Amino acid sequence: MPDTRCKTCGAASSSDGSPTMVVAVTDGEFVYACTEHATELGTPPGDLLVILAQLLDIARRRNDGEL
Repeated sequence: MPDTRCKTCGAASSSDGSPTMVVAVTDGEFVYACTEHATELGTPPGDLLVILAQLLDIARRRNDGEL
């Protein structure tokens, strides 16, 4: 299971309770962030690689029973 904590603050979820999300892909690794740090760590909106990574992460979390 990958480490899905926020790369900046280390939180496992956002302050509103929502899970962290993939905001970038660096050297083939997913970069996760809470909602508070998503803008500073993320790529510009519409980055296809990040969109695909987010879909893969959602599928993995559903399969693992996290969502």
